[in-house]
Amino acid sequence: MAGAPSPGGGVRASLTRAATRLTTPVGYLGILGGLQVLLLWVLRERYGIWLAVASTATLFALLLLLRASTRQWRLKLWGISLLGLLTAIGPTLIGILQRPRIGLTMEHDGLLQLESAVDRLLKGQPIYGVDWSNTPMAAFGWDLTPGPNPALHHLAYYPLTVLAGIPFRLLTDALGVPFDYRLVLMAFGVIGLIAIVALPIGSERRFLLITAVYASPMITLYLWSGRTDIQFLAIVLLTLTLLARGHPTLAAGALGVAVALKPFAWMAVPFLLLVLVIRWRAQHSRREVVTSLAALALTPIATIVPFFLGSPRAFWTDVVLYTSGGVADAYPIAGYGFGDLLYTFHVIARRTDAFPFLIFQLAAALPVLWLTARAFLRRPTIGRWMAGYAAVLLAFTFFARFFNDNYAAVVITLFLLVLPLGGLSLAPAPALEAERLSA
Repeated sequence: MAGAPSPGGGVRASLTRAATRLTTPVGYLGILGGLQVLLLWVLRERYGIWLAVASTATLFALLLLLRASTRQWRLKLWGISLLGLLTAIGPTLIGILQRPRIGLTMEHDGLLQLESAVDRLLKGQPIYGVDWSNTPMAAFGWDLTPGPNPALHHLAYYPLTVLAGIPFRLLTDALGVPFDYRLVLMAFGVIGLIAIVALPIGSERRFLLITAVYASPMITLYLWSGRTDIQFLAIVLLTLTLLARGHPTLAAGALGVAVALKPFAWMAVPFLLLVLVIRWRAQHSRREVVTSLAALALTPIATIVPFFLGSPRAFWTDVVLYTSGGVADAYPIAGYGFGDLLYTFHVIARRTDAFPFLIFQLAAALPVLWLTARAFLRRPTIGRWMAGYAAVLLAFTFFARFFNDNYAAVVITLFLLVLPLGGLSLAPAPALEAERLSA
């Protein structure tokens, strides 16, 4: 019948309406915040019932405020920041305070390795090519592959991750309290929160971003146990804030810090370079390009090169070969990605086998980079910047040797940030360009 809506059109309209409802402050907070608070109730014996009660009360008060008023965004931002502090920093701090009394519970083995690495650095000892079997990490069980945990013979973290713990270790020593690397992670968490608040976007969008990062178990659950994802994520957010405010050199320096913390940040570098290209076309400032590239390279060179030159073979084995399958005791094929599918369908016989994952990673990531880069150049917004970065990161990590649960959580979180970031342009404003040309 003429004029009758097609079934396909009705389905698309329904999906659009559902997506619209989910991507509102109420939707983000109700789903992500609800899961976060539910998790605190499940773990109430670990973190205490009063934290669960306070978080629940804050969650419901925020939901009521969101439904009751379309204004008062300053109050709402304070409220979601409080909820983030309660549910992200609160359990982390409780874990730190209780650790001397009850010992290790849900902590990650990497947390203990980093603490031991900080201790070794302060004593002037090497941290790569080291046997960690006589450290607290050795007490952790391992059942993914036969034999001991291969991480007992490899440190996969970049040097800056260890170096970042030294000031905190010196401070705790001066205060006479035990050092816990989660103190470092909480500090980075605060940096990320400040970066979101400083973004030149609307308050409602900031609310969504804070919810997605700090009131969601996809990031905070791993923060509680001492995984380091919050470090690079916070600095990537800072990078985006500096780009949005027209400070490309500072943004490049910040991204250099993120790159020196975790390989995940490398996937954001092409999109920073695209911003520099756009700004070059508009302003032809050679100085800006050169200083930005120098700022980007500064921290990785200053922190990685000395450790590499100190022991090239040990560094390359621990940081590169161990994670890519280039040594006999490499990190096993595991997680929820392509590698585990190969193992499940018996393409790979053992989790310890070698396989050319890099070929598949490049075959997946390069086309995604091409498509998202073209989309960004057509409309260079902060939302498209994040979408391109998240898509390339997903393609590269999914086809890696292992795609762990926290990796998947980071990628999902990055995609949840895309819509809230919105359409703010990263291209120079015409008025600013004219002002500089006339100067």
